[in-house]
Amino acid sequence: MVADGLDAILRKGISAAEQGHIRSAQAYLSQVAEHRNTPELLSYLAYCDAKEHGRLHSAAKICRESIKRQPHNSSHYLILGRVLLMMGDRRRAINTFRQGLKLSPNPCIIEEIKKLGLRKSPVISSLDRSHALNRFLGKLFHRMGLR
Repeated sequence: MVADGLDAILRKGISAAEQGHIRSAQAYLSQVAEHRNTPELLSYLAYCDAKEHGRLHSAAKICRESIKRQPHNSSHYLILGRVLLMMGDRRRAINTFRQGLKLSPNPCIIEEIKKLGLRKSPVISSLDRSHALNRFLGKLFHRMGLR
């Protein structure tokens, strides 16, 4: 198969996975997997497998291996974070999403964080979030566009 055709099928598979059409995504991604074996492809296949068949631990392991192979690809952090959420490990999922955001402003990660309703960390971490100084500085920095 021609590389351009494989790239198009890969994009269709990723798009289907992002839209929640897991079976379609698996079909597209499996076609590509017959010809190539990239970390991103493996991560999405693992995600689909976790969603469809509940193989969460193996999916998390594959995502971690993909991160080791491509540490600067935020998609791996997105998928691992989603798998961790499925496992019920919210704290580690949030940390994983934040690591991915440090690499690039991935809109899918931002959407996942919005769904979780996360708040930004306090400006002065040694003080309580509700401390007057943290509240004042947080509002000030937000208005200045620094947060």
